[in-house]
Amino acid sequence: MISMDLSNQIAMVTGAGGGIGGALSLDLAGLGADMVLTCRGSRARCEELADQIREMGRRVCVLQGDISHSEDCSRMAEEAMEFYGRPVQILVNNAGYFYDVAPLVEMSDDQVNNTIDINLKGTMYMSREVCRRLVDAGTPGRVINITSGAAHSGRVNFSNYCASKAGILGLTRAMALELAPAHINVNSVSVGYVEVGRWEGDPSKDAVRANIIPRILLRRPGAPRDISRMVCFLASECGDWITGSDFIIDGGESCGRVPFAD
Repeated sequence: MISMDLSNQIAMVTGAGGGIGGALSLDLAGLGADMVLTCRGSRARCEELADQIREMGRRVCVLQGDISHSEDCSRMAEEAMEFYGRPVQILVNNAGYFYDVAPLVEMSDDQVNNTIDINLKGTMYMSREVCRRLVDAGTPGRVINITSGAAHSGRVNFSNYCASKAGILGLTRAMALELAPAHINVNSVSVGYVEVGRWEGDPSKDAVRANIIPRILLRRPGAPRDISRMVCFLASECGDWITGSDFIIDGGESCGRVPFAD
Protein backbone atom coordinates (compact mmCIF):
# COMPACT_ATOMS: atom_id res chain seq x y z
CA MET A 1 0.00 0.00 0.00
CA ILE A 2 1.28 3.47 -0.87
CA SER A 3 1.95 5.60 2.18
CA MET A 4 2.61 9.30 2.58
CA ASP A 5 3.15 8.96 6.33
CA LEU A 6 5.91 11.30 7.55
CA SER A 7 5.83 10.23 11.21
CA ASN A 8 9.24 10.47 12.93
CA GLN A 9 10.48 12.84 10.23
CA ILE A 10 11.68 16.40 10.85
CA ALA A 11 10.85 18.87 8.09
CA MET A 12 12.16 22.42 7.69
CA VAL A 13 10.32 24.96 5.52
CA THR A 14 12.10 28.22 4.77
CA GLY A 15 9.89 31.26 4.27
CA ALA A 16 7.16 29.45 6.16
CA GLY A 17 5.16 32.60 6.83
CA GLY A 18 4.15 33.07 3.18
CA GLY A 19 1.10 31.63 1.47
CA ILE A 20 2.84 28.65 -0.11
CA GLY A 21 5.13 28.20 2.90
CA GLY A 22 2.18 28.08 5.25
CA ALA A 23 0.39 25.43 3.18
CA LEU A 24 3.58 23.37 2.95
CA SER A 25 4.09 23.53 6.71
CA LEU A 26 0.53 22.53 7.61
CA ASP A 27 0.38 19.71 5.08
CA LEU A 28 3.74 18.21 6.05
CA ALA A 29 2.70 18.36 9.70
CA GLY A 30 -0.66 16.84 8.76
CA LEU A 31 1.22 13.82 7.42
CA GLY A 32 3.01 13.43 10.75
CA ALA A 33 6.21 15.44 10.41
CA ASP A 34 7.61 17.53 13.22
CA MET A 35 8.37 20.98 11.89
CA VAL A 36 10.99 23.71 11.73
CA LEU A 37 9.59 27.00 10.42
CA THR A 38 11.96 29.76 9.35
CA CYS A 39 11.28 33.42 8.69
CA ARG A 40 13.38 36.47 7.92
CA GLY A 41 11.16 39.27 9.24
CA SER A 42 8.19 39.15 11.57
CA ARG A 43 7.64 35.89 13.45
CA ALA A 44 3.92 36.51 13.92
CA ARG A 45 2.63 34.37 11.04
CA CYS A 46 5.05 31.53 11.82
CA GLU A 47 3.98 31.57 15.46
CA GLU A 48 0.34 31.29 14.36
CA LEU A 49 1.27 28.31 12.19
CA ALA A 50 3.23 26.80 15.05
CA ASP A 51 0.14 26.92 17.28
CA GLN A 52 -1.89 25.13 14.59
CA ILE A 53 0.80 22.48 14.21
CA ARG A 54 0.95 21.87 17.95
CA GLU A 55 -2.81 21.35 17.91
CA MET A 56 -2.16 18.48 15.47
CA GLY A 57 0.04 16.88 18.11
CA ARG A 58 3.29 17.65 16.33
CA ARG A 59 6.39 19.35 17.68
CA VAL A 60 7.53 22.60 16.08
CA CYS A 61 10.17 25.30 16.48
CA VAL A 62 10.31 28.73 14.86
CA LEU A 63 13.69 30.12 13.79
CA GLN A 64 14.46 33.58 12.52
CA GLY A 65 17.27 34.43 10.12
CA ASP A 66 18.23 35.63 6.66
CA ILE A 67 19.04 32.74 4.33
CA SER A 68 21.15 35.04 2.16
CA HIS A 69 23.66 35.08 5.06
CA SER A 70 25.52 31.80 5.35
CA GLU A 71 26.09 32.25 9.07
CA ASP A 72 22.32 32.48 9.65
CA CYS A 73 21.77 29.25 7.73
CA SER A 74 24.45 27.49 9.78
CA ARG A 75 22.93 28.77 13.02
CA MET A 76 19.37 27.76 12.10
CA ALA A 77 20.42 24.27 11.01
CA GLU A 78 22.31 23.85 14.29
CA GLU A 79 19.45 25.23 16.40
CA ALA A 80 17.02 22.84 14.73
CA MET A 81 19.38 19.94 15.43
CA GLU A 82 19.73 20.98 19.07
CA PHE A 83 15.94 21.31 19.46
CA TYR A 84 15.25 17.81 18.13
CA GLY A 85 18.49 16.06 18.98
CA ARG A 86 19.00 14.96 15.38
CA PRO A 87 19.25 16.64 11.96
CA VAL A 88 16.44 17.89 9.76
CA GLN A 89 15.55 15.12 7.29
CA ILE A 90 13.28 17.02 4.88
CA LEU A 91 14.32 20.47 3.71
CA VAL A 92 11.94 22.55 1.60
CA ASN A 93 13.75 25.59 0.22
CA ASN A 94 10.68 27.75 -0.23
CA ALA A 95 11.89 31.25 0.71
CA GLY A 96 12.14 33.52 -2.29
CA TYR A 97 12.23 37.13 -3.46
CA PHE A 98 10.91 38.66 -6.68
CA TYR A 99 9.76 42.18 -5.91
CA ASP A 100 12.78 44.22 -6.97
CA VAL A 101 12.67 43.92 -10.77
CA ALA A 102 13.31 46.24 -13.71
CA PRO A 103 14.55 46.18 -17.31
CA LEU A 104 18.05 44.75 -17.38
CA VAL A 105 19.60 47.95 -18.78
CA GLU A 106 18.17 49.89 -15.83
CA MET A 107 18.82 47.31 -13.12
CA SER A 108 21.09 48.29 -10.24
CA ASP A 109 23.70 46.10 -8.58
CA ASP A 110 21.50 45.91 -5.50
CA GLN A 111 18.57 44.64 -7.54
CA VAL A 112 20.75 41.92 -9.03
CA ASN A 113 22.38 40.96 -5.77
CA ASN A 114 19.30 41.00 -3.52
CA THR A 115 17.41 38.60 -5.77
CA ILE A 116 20.27 36.20 -6.46
CA ASP A 117 21.48 36.30 -2.85
CA ILE A 118 18.11 35.17 -1.50
CA ASN A 119 16.82 32.89 -4.24
CA LEU A 120 19.95 31.10 -5.39
CA LYS A 121 22.64 31.59 -2.78
CA GLY A 122 20.13 31.23 0.05
CA THR A 123 18.95 27.90 -1.34
CA MET A 124 22.56 26.77 -1.66
CA TYR A 125 23.55 27.91 1.85
CA MET A 126 20.57 26.30 3.57
CA SER A 127 21.00 23.08 1.61
CA ARG A 128 24.69 22.95 2.44
CA GLU A 129 24.11 23.29 6.18
CA VAL A 130 21.23 20.80 6.41
CA CYS A 131 22.88 18.24 4.14
CA ARG A 132 26.23 18.55 5.89
CA ARG A 133 24.55 17.45 9.13
CA LEU A 134 22.67 14.64 7.40
CA VAL A 135 25.87 13.30 5.84
CA ASP A 136 27.76 13.53 9.14
CA ALA A 137 24.97 11.61 10.90
CA GLY A 138 24.63 9.03 8.11
CA THR A 139 20.93 9.87 7.86
CA PRO A 140 19.00 9.75 4.56
CA GLY A 141 16.95 12.76 3.61
CA ARG A 142 15.09 14.83 1.08
CA VAL A 143 15.67 18.31 -0.35
CA ILE A 144 12.90 19.96 -2.35
CA ASN A 145 13.74 23.27 -3.99
CA ILE A 146 10.88 25.59 -4.90
CA THR A 147 11.64 27.36 -8.15
CA SER A 148 9.47 28.96 -10.83
CA GLY A 149 8.12 28.66 -14.33
CA ALA A 150 10.40 31.64 -14.94
CA ALA A 151 13.30 29.18 -14.68
CA HIS A 152 12.16 27.68 -17.98
CA SER A 153 11.25 30.77 -19.98
CA GLY A 154 12.00 34.47 -20.02
CA ARG A 155 9.95 37.17 -18.32
CA VAL A 156 10.15 40.78 -19.43
CA ASN A 157 11.87 42.95 -16.79
CA PHE A 158 12.55 39.90 -14.60
CA SER A 159 16.06 38.96 -15.72
CA ASN A 160 17.42 38.85 -12.16
CA TYR A 161 14.54 36.65 -11.00
CA CYS A 162 14.72 34.34 -14.04
CA ALA A 163 18.46 33.90 -13.60
CA SER A 164 18.14 33.12 -9.90
CA LYS A 165 15.39 30.54 -10.41
CA ALA A 166 17.08 28.90 -13.40
CA GLY A 167 20.18 28.57 -11.26
CA ILE A 168 18.19 26.47 -8.80
CA LEU A 169 17.52 23.92 -11.56
CA GLY A 170 21.25 23.45 -12.11
CA LEU A 171 21.87 23.37 -8.37
CA THR A 172 19.20 20.68 -7.94
CA ARG A 173 20.81 18.38 -10.49
CA ALA A 174 24.31 18.89 -9.12
CA MET A 175 23.12 18.22 -5.56
CA ALA A 176 21.31 15.08 -6.69
CA LEU A 177 24.53 13.75 -8.21
CA GLU A 178 26.65 14.56 -5.18
CA LEU A 179 24.22 13.43 -2.50
CA ALA A 180 22.87 10.20 -3.98
CA PRO A 181 25.59 8.12 -2.23
CA ALA A 182 24.34 9.58 1.08
CA HIS A 183 20.75 8.58 0.20
CA ILE A 184 19.60 12.21 0.01
CA ASN A 185 17.11 12.78 -2.81
CA VAL A 186 17.03 16.27 -4.34
CA ASN A 187 14.25 17.55 -6.59
CA SER A 188 12.66 20.85 -7.54
CA VAL A 189 9.14 22.13 -8.10
CA SER A 190 8.63 24.90 -10.65
CA VAL A 191 5.64 26.97 -9.65
CA GLY A 192 3.32 28.84 -11.98
CA TYR A 193 0.94 31.68 -11.13
CA VAL A 194 -0.26 31.06 -7.57
CA GLU A 195 -2.48 33.62 -5.87
CA VAL A 196 -1.36 34.20 -2.30
CA GLY A 197 -1.77 36.93 0.29
CA ARG A 198 0.72 39.30 -1.32
CA TRP A 199 -1.80 39.99 -4.10
CA GLU A 200 -4.52 41.26 -1.76
CA GLY A 201 -4.98 44.98 -2.27
CA ASP A 202 -2.48 45.07 -5.14
CA PRO A 203 -3.92 47.38 -7.83
CA SER A 204 -2.15 45.37 -10.55
CA LYS A 205 -3.85 42.10 -9.60
CA ASP A 206 -6.71 42.36 -12.10
CA ALA A 207 -4.35 43.24 -14.95
CA VAL A 208 -2.01 40.38 -14.05
CA ARG A 209 -4.93 37.95 -13.91
CA ALA A 210 -6.30 39.15 -17.25
CA ASN A 211 -2.91 38.51 -18.84
CA ILE A 212 -2.09 35.16 -17.23
CA ILE A 213 -5.34 33.22 -16.78
CA PRO A 214 -6.03 32.91 -20.54
CA ARG A 215 -2.61 31.23 -20.89
CA ILE A 216 -3.38 28.56 -18.27
CA LEU A 217 -4.96 25.41 -19.71
CA LEU A 218 -6.95 24.75 -16.54
CA ARG A 219 -8.20 28.35 -16.57
CA ARG A 220 -7.63 29.19 -12.94
CA PRO A 221 -4.77 30.48 -10.81
CA GLY A 222 -2.92 28.01 -8.65
CA ALA A 223 -3.54 27.71 -4.93
CA PRO A 224 -0.83 27.05 -2.32
CA ARG A 225 -2.21 23.55 -1.76
CA ASP A 226 -1.63 22.72 -5.44
CA ILE A 227 2.07 23.10 -4.72
CA SER A 228 2.11 21.43 -1.31
CA ARG A 229 0.57 18.23 -2.69
CA MET A 230 3.58 17.70 -4.95
CA VAL A 231 6.03 18.57 -2.19
CA CYS A 232 4.38 16.08 0.17
CA PHE A 233 4.53 13.42 -2.54
CA LEU A 234 8.27 13.97 -3.02
CA ALA A 235 8.92 14.09 0.73
CA SER A 236 7.16 10.77 1.33
CA GLU A 237 8.09 7.23 0.34
CA CYS A 238 6.32 7.94 -2.97
CA GLY A 239 9.48 9.87 -3.93
CA ASP A 240 11.93 7.10 -3.02
CA TRP A 241 13.10 6.62 -6.63
CA ILE A 242 12.91 10.23 -7.73
CA THR A 243 15.95 12.49 -7.66
CA GLY A 244 17.43 15.18 -9.88
CA SER A 245 14.02 15.95 -11.36
CA ASP A 246 11.94 19.09 -11.77
CA PHE A 247 8.15 19.14 -11.65
CA ILE A 248 6.29 22.00 -13.33
CA ILE A 249 3.06 22.79 -11.49
CA ASP A 250 1.44 25.58 -13.47
CA GLY A 251 -1.99 24.43 -14.66
CA GLY A 252 -0.55 23.73 -18.10
CA GLU A 253 0.67 27.26 -18.81
CA SER A 254 4.04 26.00 -20.00
CA CYS A 255 2.44 23.75 -22.64
CA GLY A 256 2.02 26.64 -25.03
CA ARG A 257 -0.92 28.23 -26.80
CA VAL A 258 -4.32 27.55 -25.23
CA PRO A 259 -6.35 25.60 -27.86
CA PHE A 260 -9.77 26.96 -26.97
CA ALA A 261 -11.48 30.25 -26.23
CA ASP A 262 -13.73 31.28 -23.36
